[in-house]
Amino acid sequence: MNMNNTFIQLGKGTINALLIVLFIILILPSVSLAVDDTSVAIEDLQSQVDARKSQMDSLNGQMDSYQEKVNFYANESASLRNDLSLIENQMKLAQLDVAMTQADIEGQEIEMQILEEKIKLEEKQLEAQKIMIEEMLFEMQLNDKLGLIEILFGSEDFNELFTEIEQLEDVSADLNNALEGTKVSKENLEKNRVEQAKRLVQLEELEGELKIKLAGFEQQENAKDALLAITKDSEAEYRVLMSELRQEQQYITSQIVKLQADIERRISESDQVGDPSLLTRPLSGGIITAVFHDPTYPFRHLFEHSGLDTAVPTGTPVYSAAPGVVAWARKGSSYGNYVMVIHSGGMATLYAHLSSYSVTADQFVSRGQVIGYSGNTGFSTGPHLHFEVRVNGIPVDPQAYVVGY
Repeated sequence: MNMNNTFIQLGKGTINALLIVLFIILILPSVSLAVDDTSVAIEDLQSQVDARKSQMDSLNGQMDSYQEKVNFYANESASLRNDLSLIENQMKLAQLDVAMTQADIEGQEIEMQILEEKIKLEEKQLEAQKIMIEEMLFEMQLNDKLGLIEILFGSEDFNELFTEIEQLEDVSADLNNALEGTKVSKENLEKNRVEQAKRLVQLEELEGELKIKLAGFEQQENAKDALLAITKDSEAEYRVLMSELRQEQQYITSQIVKLQADIERRISESDQVGDPSLLTRPLSGGIITAVFHDPTYPFRHLFEHSGLDTAVPTGTPVYSAAPGVVAWARKGSSYGNYVMVIHSGGMATLYAHLSSYSVTADQFVSRGQVIGYSGNTGFSTGPHLHFEVRVNGIPVDPQAYVVGY
């Protein structure tokens, strides 16, 4: 190999080294600018998240204050004034709870934007690292074609030789750094994508919670109007209402016990589920707005909430939860239009506030048979079904007995 060819080989290595330098000078700054812009966007979004967290802290403080008031009025003696104060404070509490959830949703949405920006950032960095690695591999491939022995015996200038070797070592070190950077970027990218999927699930859950809380808030608003409409803002009328509600409860309990033994003998043994004492849901869909003995129930001074309230549009079909015999289908002052069905095993179910019923007393009904349609009759706070389960006449928690609740 002659000296001229050696210089040509060395010249090619130097040219490729210059290409890498040009890449670093011309291309990387533009990538860095894009990265900087993304970093600024992330910082701006993070400040918005921090603002939402501060808002939630403030709301928490306000909620604690109203919760104390709710607890106070819940323990006061039964009166119209106390009940109205209880409802008003529960409304404030529910309103703050809705605002808290909305702020949480907004924060989660911004967190999602931050993750999207981080993913873009990692993708940009990966692309830059990919180009850098390709250039470095190309440079090393060209240098490898020029053996050190050839350089040693073909060059009269040892300084030139050492410069070439140092260039090769620098490129190799940069390549290792670039590969390590690529590995880290890929790991960050995957972590951000996993976190993004998790955030999306959390966001969907929060939106579901908000829907339930909004329905609960609407019920609280309607509760105050219902109480004022019935009592006409009179303590005397409130006492009359309390007496009527308690009498109705006592009547239902006594009648169930009286009818149970006779109706037990008449219940069909051909139930498709196989167990006539097993209860199934009386509705399709809906949002539960009050549970059994609900501590937030606005009329707790009048009576403990003896069932499960599910908000559904007026006219939604209501089904018998098990085979049984209709004890009665009538209109009451508190329950509005309601149906009582006696089942086996000392069990009975009650379906209240119906817009209408489609069964009559002493009629046998099968599981899943339509017995009426949801409504807003009687002492009601909006279109819903009030569903009770009673064992030997005593109300029990429906969620402990009904499949799917």
